[in-house]
Amino acid sequence: MYTSIFFIFSLLSVSEALVRIPLQIDHALSTNNDGVQLKNVKDFLYYGKIQIGNPGQTFTVLFDTGSSSLWVPSENWLAKTENPRNRYISSASRTFKENGTKAELKYGKGSLTGFLSVDTVTVGGISITSQTFIEGVKTPYKEFFKKMPFDGILGLMFTDPLNFGTSVWHSMVFQGKIAKNVFSIWLRRFSNSGEINGGEVVFGGIIPAHFSGDHTYVDVEGPGNFFAMSNIWVGGKNTNICSSGCKAIVDSGSSNINVPMDSADEIHRYIGVEPNCNNFETLPDVTFTIGGKAFVLTPLDYIRRSRSQCTSKFVGKTNRSHWTLGIPFMRVFHTVFDYQNTLAVKVGFAKSTD
Repeated sequence: MYTSIFFIFSLLSVSEALVRIPLQIDHALSTNNDGVQLKNVKDFLYYGKIQIGNPGQTFTVLFDTGSSSLWVPSENWLAKTENPRNRYISSASRTFKENGTKAELKYGKGSLTGFLSVDTVTVGGISITSQTFIEGVKTPYKEFFKKMPFDGILGLMFTDPLNFGTSVWHSMVFQGKIAKNVFSIWLRRFSNSGEINGGEVVFGGIIPAHFSGDHTYVDVEGPGNFFAMSNIWVGGKNTNICSSGCKAIVDSGSSNINVPMDSADEIHRYIGVEPNCNNFETLPDVTFTIGGKAFVLTPLDYIRRSRSQCTSKFVGKTNRSHWTLGIPFMRVFHTVFDYQNTLAVKVGFAKSTD
């Protein structure tokens, strides 16, 4: 049930040029009693290759703007029912440095456990020395590696609130590996034509062909990369959701838009989607207000359609006070993370080009 996008890395000079990472679309198929069908074709996972160590050991990792830690499976992986495709072997690397501190990453239904190690990490031709990462030894999810098309996760947040060392992006900036302390993400919409170019991640700047108009920039607050969001409109009606202000993040690791439960109930009341999709053609647009500007999602963006069923990509979460604008939002709006002033970080949005 997973749709995947592979990163194909270009080896470029990082002193002057942008480091451009093209994305390629690969659709995972699943089977049911009706045979093979493409499921959740609008839910993309964005992942690609990195290397750890010298000589480099290759891993595919999910690039996640909603977290900061890097983890890959260790050669000491404990779960006997799991069989990671790739495992990090510290003894095979000339640049490995032992740390050994226990580490735990909390997830919704459990946690990934492991320990810290230090080695060279190479991303898109950029080699980051003495990078701390987690060697994972156990995950709470059954058949994780059978269901997920990647080995681990690379968080792109700047700071690590869990104090597992500096993040990869933080190290990239402070080791002077890129021309500008900016990275941008351009995600193309799904195309039934079989187009394989899924978009691009760019370290060091932005590509004008990836967006139209100007970016709207807002300040980011705290280690969680939160920014302010105000009124949400549905079909031209002010829902009063976020009328007093909401906190939000953009998260390339989420295939939905995760919201507080009461906000989900309210927004679904305004949308009025019928599960059988009979009213899809008349569903309203949903408009977010960020930095005083309107950012519009159409039903094609926020509704997941199958043969005869419609489900919303607005997902209510209990004990949640902020909004997570995941892939459905980022696919529509080119996203820039600007760390030129690391004490005044900004995130910017502009309409993506197809």
